[in-house]
Amino acid sequence: MNVFKEMVCSVGRPSAYPEFLKNKKGKIFGYGMLLMLFYFLLSTILPFLVFQLRTGGIGKIVNEALPDFEMSDRGFWIEEPFYYEDGNSYFELDSDHYFDEEAAYQFSAGYQNMLLVDEEKLIVKSNGQVQTLYFYMLESGTYFSKQSILAIIPMIYLLLILGLIFYFAWITALFFFGVLMVSLVGMILNAILKTELTFGQIFILGIYGRTLPLFFKGLVLRFFNSTVVPIHIPYFWVINFGVTLVYMFLAMRRIGEQRVHNMQYTYQQPYQQGMYQQGGYGQNGYQQDPYQQNPYQQNIYQQNPYNQDYQGQSGYYGQRDSQGQENSRNDYGEH
Repeated sequence: MNVFKEMVCSVGRPSAYPEFLKNKKGKIFGYGMLLMLFYFLLSTILPFLVFQLRTGGIGKIVNEALPDFEMSDRGFWIEEPFYYEDGNSYFELDSDHYFDEEAAYQFSAGYQNMLLVDEEKLIVKSNGQVQTLYFYMLESGTYFSKQSILAIIPMIYLLLILGLIFYFAWITALFFFGVLMVSLVGMILNAILKTELTFGQIFILGIYGRTLPLFFKGLVLRFFNSTVVPIHIPYFWVINFGVTLVYMFLAMRRIGEQRVHNMQYTYQQPYQQGMYQQGGYGQNGYQQDPYQQNPYQQNIYQQNPYNQDYQGQSGYYGQRDSQGQENSRNDYGEH
């Protein structure tokens, strides 16, 4: 069956999993890559496209939301203060305000990302670290403005595409590593159910068992969460891998049932092809019409040479003559 039908069967028909073990390595690897491609589209590409449609793109955001500014090794200037906050991030650019470093460090504790810019410096928090950069430390001749940022928008999109490609490769590697971890647990199920599968076969079942969790994660927790309504499921990682183990358990149980059925068929086959079963009793050499064709019982009372004409033809007991007297001649002589 093709990979798209296999995706449907891997979600709705666990009994089809034994058939997946017959696939070649290339097809199995391709299935995993295609599965991650669908997840990547649902979790990353579609939300990005929705963002582009809603906002008009990065260029429109910069042109409409960001006021005119200039930043160089001589300092920073902005036409009017710029402020943005979304709960996890805080940005404030104001050349007429002075930000105290110690107060800014304490203020950054409430945000994951922060950017504060005044006339002489910028204070940024990223990845949990807070750093300060004074503009006089920039290389001489450095210059940025709103127009210079708009000019590099195409380059920003190119870097974004390269970043997405790298991200896809990264999550694909994590996917196969996750299947490897699930397969280790699957070896315990294999021992309990006594299915005698190899680690490679368990790994294949793990790849197909990840189909439903990945679609759910990509569609619900990524796409809906970023475009429709925020959704949070506590301990989803437990549910994520738990569903995979359930599919592996159902697949192994099905494989065990098939092996028992095949063993029973193997034991019954010689009897079905042998002399006792093929064609019933009508062809048995020892019971073929015993009362009609048995050479020892054919017309036993009519053709037995020792009983022919018992009253008048037996040479042993003699023959009657025409007068009704018995001729006493026998096999031992005449009298």
